[in-house]
Amino acid sequence: MNSKAHDIAVPTARPVPAGRAANPNRDGDGAPRILLIVQQGAARDRYRREILETGACIDTAASIEEFQGALTQSAYNGIVIDIPTKIQAMNRHKALVHSILERFPVIQVNQEKGSGRVRALLHGRNSRQGELQALIREACLSRPPRRLRARQRHAIHFNLLLMRERHPEADGIERSVTINISPDGCFLYTTGRFREGLRVWIRILEFRDQTPIACEVIHHRPWGDTMTIPGIGVCFQSITDAQAYALTGHCPPPFNAERTAGQP
Repeated sequence: MNSKAHDIAVPTARPVPAGRAANPNRDGDGAPRILLIVQQGAARDRYRREILETGACIDTAASIEEFQGALTQSAYNGIVIDIPTKIQAMNRHKALVHSILERFPVIQVNQEKGSGRVRALLHGRNSRQGELQALIREACLSRPPRRLRARQRHAIHFNLLLMRERHPEADGIERSVTINISPDGCFLYTTGRFREGLRVWIRILEFRDQTPIACEVIHHRPWGDTMTIPGIGVCFQSITDAQAYALTGHCPPPFNAERTAGQP
């Protein structure tokens, strides 16, 4: 059987053609990529020039639909977002914008009308002002590229065992629970320290098939950082057909709407 449930529709990215630099990273050469979120105009052209001078490739998005669509289709090392464009997006999609931006290194930019100077602010815990190129090199180019999940997660709380090795000793097993889950991955509770890109394994106790599921840590939310549940976001790297089918059976439509009769 196909171990993946069908995608929930998400907007397709249609970056403005004039705003897209040649992107060799699409061919897998590993060049860093920045997503620039800004309306068309002189400010966009100025931001592009500065980003290109760092050696990064650029995709552009001018709306929340292009923004979300691009992040589900491609992996980015960071986001540069124009403050007026961000304000406009948050007026209509505040929760969505916050949810997306907390997963990437984000630099907010604004071009002064009189001088044309670009003001840049690194967003997040280590918020500070600086030159746009310097902030990109420091906060984005050294980080692994990340993609936004394309499928909706559901607030289903499976009991699980979290392991840093596939077959650990007893004291290397942490009891945990999923906060939300999709066919591609989950966010699970932990107060441990996990670096992005680390491989971990989980066993979901509600599944009949107890084969450890290999996962990659995509996002780490440390304890005490914000008034939110600490934990890690992981993507599944290996999951058996039986586990994938068991997962769809616990989730509401349209997540499980296309299961075929006769599947185990």
